[in-house]
Amino acid sequence: MQKHEAFILDELIPAVVNHARRVGVTSDEAALASFMALGTVLQAGGFTAESLLMAIEGSALATHDAPEGFQ
Repeated sequence: MQKHEAFILDELIPAVVNHARRVGVTSDEAALASFMALGTVLQAGGFTAESLLMAIEGSALATHDAPEGFQ
């Protein structure tokens, strides 16, 4: 995950937040739609729902490190 931290914090999350603003929805709604799409891609690639849930539960992002839209 550390290899991807800069991409996630500097590009991915801002893209989701900016998209949400552009289309007039909350950041949470855009993040959920993105999450569902990525989860579908991962499941199609062989990840199980159980493994994805375990990853979510083990990957809490400290909010002080998150971009402004997610703090």
